[in-house]
Amino acid sequence: MNVKSCIVVAFAVALSGCSQTATKDVTPSTPAYALTQTDTETVQAGVRASLKDPASATFGPMSATQRADGVITVCGYVGTAPFMGVLTLAPKPVFDVTGVGSDDEKAALTTTFCQKAGIVLAAQ
Repeated sequence: MNVKSCIVVAFAVALSGCSQTATKDVTPSTPAYALTQTDTETVQAGVRASLKDPASATFGPMSATQRADGVITVCGYVGTAPFMGVLTLAPKPVFDVTGVGSDDEKAALTTTFCQKAGIVLAAQ
């Protein structure tokens, strides 16, 4: 086997290992959480506060899951960029943005973290 073939095989093995790890980390068993109108408004306010031009924000679909420890993860789209964050309900509803996919790399990372939280975002 020549050096080029060894490199191709090593690369393929490395990629297959990555895809297996990503699949293991996805937790589709995390129960869905139904966002109320107040929850949605809180999420939108939190996302807007993280943007350079909050007035221009347009929101697409959002989905949420709630872990056994009560943590509510929300993912969705602002424009064509995916976002993710944590919704806290008490004592006062607050949404903390943990990621906005403002470029391709950040979008991929945000989408991956959403998947790990049990949320699969439809492509926009």
